[in-house]
Amino acid sequence: MMEVVAGIDVGGTNTDAVLVSEGRVVAWAKVPTTPDIRGGIVDALDKVAGTHRIKRVHIGTTAFTNALVERRELAPAAAIRVGKPVSESLPPMSDWPDDLRSVARNPIFFVNGGREFDGRAIGALDREEIAEVARNVASSNISQVAVTSVFGTSYPEDEIRIAEWIREANPELEVSLAHRIGRFGILERENATLLNAMLRPLAARTIAAYREAVPANLLISQNDGTVLRSTSAAELPIFTVASGPTNSLRGAAILGALADAIVFDVGGTTTDAGVLRGSYPQPAGLDLSIAGVRTNFRMPDLCSIGIGGGSLIDASTGAVGPKSVGYRLTEEALAFGGSTLTLTDIALAAGRIEIGDRSRVKHLDSELITRVDSHLRTRLARLLENYERIGQQLPIILVGGGASLIEDLLRELGRVVMRPPHASVANAYGAAMAQVGGEADMTFASAGISRAEALSQVEKEAHRRAREAGASAGSIVTVELEEAALSYLAGDALRVRARAIGDIEESSR
Repeated sequence: MMEVVAGIDVGGTNTDAVLVSEGRVVAWAKVPTTPDIRGGIVDALDKVAGTHRIKRVHIGTTAFTNALVERRELAPAAAIRVGKPVSESLPPMSDWPDDLRSVARNPIFFVNGGREFDGRAIGALDREEIAEVARNVASSNISQVAVTSVFGTSYPEDEIRIAEWIREANPELEVSLAHRIGRFGILERENATLLNAMLRPLAARTIAAYREAVPANLLISQNDGTVLRSTSAAELPIFTVASGPTNSLRGAAILGALADAIVFDVGGTTTDAGVLRGSYPQPAGLDLSIAGVRTNFRMPDLCSIGIGGGSLIDASTGAVGPKSVGYRLTEEALAFGGSTLTLTDIALAAGRIEIGDRSRVKHLDSELITRVDSHLRTRLARLLENYERIGQQLPIILVGGGASLIEDLLRELGRVVMRPPHASVANAYGAAMAQVGGEADMTFASAGISRAEALSQVEKEAHRRAREAGASAGSIVTVELEEAALSYLAGDALRVRARAIGDIEESSR
């Protein structure tokens, strides 16, 4: 019996599944996503499983992204900022959208502790102060706590100690620590940690349902192209945000055998675009907005536009999307007997795809197709501009179930376009092929350590975190190592960030 890894990507329209053995796709399926998510996963696995023995299932999910965007199923979380009085000038959540802040209603606590950039203590931790905070939180029927310390990425000891004291005071409280989630800037790191804390109860329920649905060890896709154990994902759901497009980029890199390229993933509702550098998604260099909140945790540099197979068409103007029939495509599109004009119908009428009943779109004339094509070419050209560099025009890898809808239009823009085998399930393939990784982001006083020592220390920490995440020690490699001088800090400082990845240690799951 062949031993395989299953990759599953749950999209807004379809749930894709592949079985992979030694990098080769041995079976694949695409089924409609079901409202409960679980049904689509079970159906997709049933279609591919056959007689294979599935040793692991890797799932990419949009459940937590959607919860943030739709402001639903978010738990209240206490924000504890460590470093008073210097950290009190700008309270947590100051820049959050009003609608999210009103839903969250997170209490705020400033406590003693925290460090300067060179490790000097701002103030001493106060155990009784933390115990009092824990009692106040518990009395408000809040189960989630987010702890953020000044310069906590370099000196996490204060956050770790506070978490210990909180759990001692009340073992029912779940604690999210900022140094495990965000990067250098305290406000953005605090925002990401609070969002993570607010998602944890939903993550626990969702991942428990996934465990019931899959017949093997379960890992969850992250937004940096790696996977983490399901137990860890329940504690760090924020890392799954945007994991679907990331899976597509990784799958495209391997299927297309290109290390540097622009990837377009055309689904039923959106087209997601990103850039590959060295076979991994190019990370976003600046702070990112998640559900209207500025954060700074690791994220790929992605753009999404509302163009997909289910996108609605304005026949008078040729405008496409952003509204879509989504997973109801096979019920509502003209080609399937419905009454809604979609991009799939236009592509069928233009002879670009063979799907559904062609006779049902024969009334769509060439002028309408020309209007729609003109609209699409303009939007695709603008999307490409986000990733162009002067003097460099990267090839395009086109993946996703709707790839054929825009392939000809991209070629008409003068671009080199590749559509590799199994492109329609590149997202699930990328999930199946994912490794595990670790990242470290630390700041040093330049006078106290040499550049080489700082780089080595951060790289070792990234490798340690990769091993902690389940990577086989002999397989770990550094994929990112960057430094930046922080001359605006007194005495100068050096910030170093490293990311390492490795193969999954089977015995560690």
